[in-house]
Amino acid sequence: METVSPGERRRPAESGSAAGSLMLDARRETQLLAILGLCGFASSFAARSTDPMVNAIAGSFGAPVATVALLSSCYALPYGLGQPVLGPLGDAFSKATVLRVCVVIFALALGAGCFAHTLELLFASRVVAGLAAGGVIPLALAMVGDSFPFERRQVAISRFLAAALIGQLVGVTASGAMADWVGWRGAMGLTAGAAFLALVGAFLGLPAHGLAAHPGRFSLSDAAERYRLVFSNPRAKVCYGAVFAEGVAIYGLLPFVPELLQARGGGGATEAGLSIAGIGIGGVLFSLSVPFLLRRFPVYGLMRAGGLLGAAGLLGVGYAGHWTGLLACFTAVGFGFFMLHNSLQNRATELAPTARGSAIALHAFFFFIGQALAPPLFGAGYHAVGAKPATALCALVLAAAGLMAGVMLKRADLRELG
Repeated sequence: METVSPGERRRPAESGSAAGSLMLDARRETQLLAILGLCGFASSFAARSTDPMVNAIAGSFGAPVATVALLSSCYALPYGLGQPVLGPLGDAFSKATVLRVCVVIFALALGAGCFAHTLELLFASRVVAGLAAGGVIPLALAMVGDSFPFERRQVAISRFLAAALIGQLVGVTASGAMADWVGWRGAMGLTAGAAFLALVGAFLGLPAHGLAAHPGRFSLSDAAERYRLVFSNPRAKVCYGAVFAEGVAIYGLLPFVPELLQARGGGGATEAGLSIAGIGIGGVLFSLSVPFLLRRFPVYGLMRAGGLLGAAGLLGVGYAGHWTGLLACFTAVGFGFFMLHNSLQNRATELAPTARGSAIALHAFFFFIGQALAPPLFGAGYHAVGAKPATALCALVLAAAGLMAGVMLKRADLRELG
């Protein structure tokens, strides 16, 4: 059975010299993926690290818990908004160079947060760290696209995303334990330490240069031209629409899991955290099974199956009353989500091979905009009609995203073949 689409068989040449890519031997591929994975780990490690420490930070500064809880938003919002700028910068000046600059600013901002003597300074450090971190994962994914041939790229992307997922899981659990042991400043020091480790790896192990369409030159007109190039590919609207729908469908209900569990007598904050961790577990399981899946199923089938499996998990969330049931449902959601998301991400690397940084930045931008809109949308539905209809609507959105992406991308590939 085929493992790639008909249109994809024509594209390996795009990853060669015509696109200016950096094809590596096996040893250097492994080294590059390890360093990029470390950068992704550090970026995700910091993303949710303040969540378990909200009460400790609030007590330290004498601030309301609701205010301190916004530290996560102060990281996530600039993370998403900065990507449409950082992607074209990578295409213009070299992805490796811009990635190094992002990691330096990211590490310094997190380090400064450990010593913040006011809550305002802590907020400022998170804003700067989030903005810089917004360039890490898109540029790293673009470098994977530049450096790995198409037939090995989806596996490489899944390995990179697994490192990022593990970073997020470890960040939440380790920061909470460290906060209880040595205080929130010590826990934030651990987060900064991971960032500085990524900084060392980026400077010692990344290639001396990266892809650049116009080396050393950046302008808004150049950035706009790259985005026009990306959207000239008819697959762009499909990929970005589907990834936006993913963000809306999955991330809206997560802030309401504690309330949902409490209403059903199924546990509190600890159980809610364990339940949501199922998404990461599902993602790791998917990353381990990618080679098997790609050998046996076409990418279109993975998209459709991922949307349906994730939708089934979301439907289960509406009915599960205990955290163990929710854990199983969220594991299914995570596996299905990454089955779809990884396939879309791989296709996004090929939308414009000479502007991969821009293409991946847009991919992440639409995903984070979907995430940002999701909680108020889900909250309105949840409080108006209840958990079961609200999660059923989320399931419908995710299933439609997977089915439509699979059908429309297959149609576009067949049309290209004539």
